[in-house]
Amino acid sequence: MNIITQTPRLLIREFTAADEALSLVMDEDERLTQYVKKRTPAESKQVFKDTLKDYKNKTGLGRWGIFNVADNDFIGVCMLKPSESEGDKIELGYRLHFKYWGQGIATELSKALIDYGFNKVGLTEIAAVTHPQNAASQKVLLKAGMQRFGEAFWYGEDLPFFRVRKGAI
Repeated sequence: MNIITQTPRLLIREFTAADEALSLVMDEDERLTQYVKKRTPAESKQVFKDTLKDYKNKTGLGRWGIFNVADNDFIGVCMLKPSESEGDKIELGYRLHFKYWGQGIATELSKALIDYGFNKVGLTEIAAVTHPQNAASQKVLLKAGMQRFGEAFWYGEDLPFFRVRKGAI
């Protein structure tokens, strides 16, 4: 198990093959997919397989699991990796299980990923987009130190675009 980063409450680590069911359940809850692209079960399995395969590249970037330090409960999925829409931009993203909403975890996670990206991977800029109606995630990104820079055409639609540059926070 390769740990990416940790906070007092959160352990962010690479998934293992045994974690596949944890990852797949994220795509089954409509509350968790209301603002992201819907996937079929087969697509979800392929994303998980690709995630494990990407770890072999040793870039320090990827899609990872978020676990509760206290009891190892699965909190959700996060990513810091090249954007599917604009490959020269590194995108921060996350989805948390519903029971973890409203506890400051997304902000804590985002700050940890930004710190990791800048100080461990050597990134100079990190970007993120949200669904236009996802006000909660927009607030999270601002609290984490990102700034809004209009909109970007990512994932087939115009989305609120956020970014942070190293040294800006």
